[in-house]
Amino acid sequence: MNTFTRAWQTFFLTPSSSRPLVFFRIAIALLGLAQGIWLAGNTVLLYGEHGLVQWPISEGIVGAHMPQLAWLRPLATVTRLSTDKWVFTLLFAYLSALTGLLVGKCTRVLAMVAWALHFMLMNTGFMAAYGVETFMHIGLCYCIVMPVKPGAPDSAWNTLSIRVLQLHLCIVYVASGIEKAMGIQWWNGEAIWQTLMHTQFSRFDMSWLAQYPWLARLICWSTLLVEIGYPFYMWFRRLRPYGYLAVVLLHLGIAIYMGLELFAAAMIIFNTAAFGWPYVAQAWYGLRQWWKGIKGAFTATSCCETV
Repeated sequence: MNTFTRAWQTFFLTPSSSRPLVFFRIAIALLGLAQGIWLAGNTVLLYGEHGLVQWPISEGIVGAHMPQLAWLRPLATVTRLSTDKWVFTLLFAYLSALTGLLVGKCTRVLAMVAWALHFMLMNTGFMAAYGVETFMHIGLCYCIVMPVKPGAPDSAWNTLSIRVLQLHLCIVYVASGIEKAMGIQWWNGEAIWQTLMHTQFSRFDMSWLAQYPWLARLICWSTLLVEIGYPFYMWFRRLRPYGYLAVVLLHLGIAIYMGLELFAAAMIIFNTAAFGWPYVAQAWYGLRQWWKGIKGAFTATSCCETV
């Protein structure tokens, strides 16, 4: 076995823990449940036959061969139930599959069911879909093929799965950064200004930013640096914790200032499972030790007062 083959096997096939993947499953299921419950009140408006995008229109755009809610029409005719009732039934089945995935029962089968139902919902309500829909769909697909069930032993399959996540994120961020860098708006600060002034995204009065154009440019340049530099600082262990923190802060900023909480959560979940799990686990362990120390001190104080 030559040096290259050994390095390749060490990188992709060295046995490792499944805990990052278990976290990924739980977090993706929770994200899907949160999104489903969030949208439940607007189910008919978003996905109904006569909603914002009527089924004949969605059929013409995505194609009749693609999975979509319009396939429920024959079932509604046979059962004499309205299509809206079947949409609610399908949404309930989707949320039920996510609940089963969350608790870790029949993970591969339930992930497949959730993925298929999510595909139908996404193809029908595509006018209201954005980045979170795409990454939710990808996350469910990963839950089908990756060892995400609880209690899985250390294995090479765990390592290979995490490497796939890591390489996928590197491609996503570099491609996004390069695409942004091709436009002048991300160099002169106009991109962040237009975003924060857009009525769809603006949550705060950021008009004061016009007085500090250098700050708008700095925010844009920082975004380009984080995205294009993603593979460089994430693959160097000494830089990784700072890179992970930068990515998390970037998406927290998107959540706070643009109102894209679910998208930000999806990206933080992917980054944590791929690169940030050791730091999150270490922080959680430190928090638990701190809490045990506080409880111990409180117990000791109570005992002394009793005596």
